[in-house]
Amino acid sequence: MSTHTTAIVEELAKDYASYAKLDLSNQMKSFHNTIEDVMMRLEEFQSIIEMVQTERMQCMDQHIPQLQDMQQEVVNLCRRIDALEHVIALANVNLTTLEAAVENAEAELGISDRLFGMLNPLSFFKKSQEPLLPNKLPVFKQPTIYRTNDYFNSE
Repeated sequence: MSTHTTAIVEELAKDYASYAKLDLSNQMKSFHNTIEDVMMRLEEFQSIIEMVQTERMQCMDQHIPQLQDMQQEVVNLCRRIDALEHVIALANVNLTTLEAAVENAEAELGISDRLFGMLNPLSFFKKSQEPLLPNKLPVFKQPTIYRTNDYFNSE
């Protein structure tokens, strides 16, 4: 081959060699950074999973048995609350009946000041006044006397 052809081939080889040159260090650096980032995220995820498992085990070992131990106490408390609500409802009915009887008695006797209304703290929460029936006298019924032992177990 001639020198001229050799020079062209060498120049052509240099040009094509620049295409074949790879800067692996920069590409690998980017690849390594990506791998390190993924590894950090995996470690964070693993620590979160371990925390959740620890909390779950604590719940299973401590809290659930405590709740199961307290179940009967909660049931007893619910029964006592229901009994108390029943007593309050009966007291409210009795108080309303007594208030109506007192109002009718006041109307019959011509007393204008509402003495019983001032003594009854629940009368402030009434929405409207019920009309009085002065012509109709209620028949006296002896009130039922309630005892707390009827509603609550003696402990």
